Amino acid sequence: MSSQLPRDTFLTASNVISIVRGVMTIPIVVALMSHDRWLAVVLCLVAAITDWLDGFVARRTGTVSEWGKVLDPVADKILVGAVVVVLTIQGILPPWFVAAVILRDVVILMGAWYAKTRSAVILPSLMSGKLAVSAIALAGVVSMALGEPSFALIIVSCCVMAVSLWQYAMRLHGLLR
Repeated sequence: MSSQLPRDTFLTASNVISIVRGVMTIPIVVALMSHDRWLAVVLCLVAAITDWLDGFVARRTGTVSEWGKVLDPVADKILVGAVVVVLTIQGILPPWFVAAVILRDVVILMGAWYAKTRSAVILPSLMSGKLAVSAIALAGVVSMALGEPSFALIIVSCCVMAVSLWQYAMRLHGLLR
């Protein structure tokens, strides 16, 4: 008898960690809106640790699930998207950057939905996607800490986003061929 849970199990330790990361969006946004940038930076760093931790726990405990393949990237997109929107509203990040972040996420989510409807497969995140989220988060946190945009990190983020979007498109094309 296998000690692994069914792949469609929802309530696993790693999924709870992903959900906590998504919920952390609320206090981070509240801290930002209250102009408590340092609290927001600390909370973002804690959220980054949970991003690493959920995958580690899932692999270590053999509880990688179909739900986890959805919850982890959705938690990332909610958190990062909310933070870049608030930082844009506050004039810390340029509007074109938040538009690029949100557009990339919408395209990836639409592609994932299309893949699921056409092939019944939930595709896991790609390493380039995780790197893109990390680059966006780093650009946001550094800009947040500085109180002004870190254009070098914003440009790096855009390059990594472009590479990840290309790789997601190629994987979708290969899957549906």
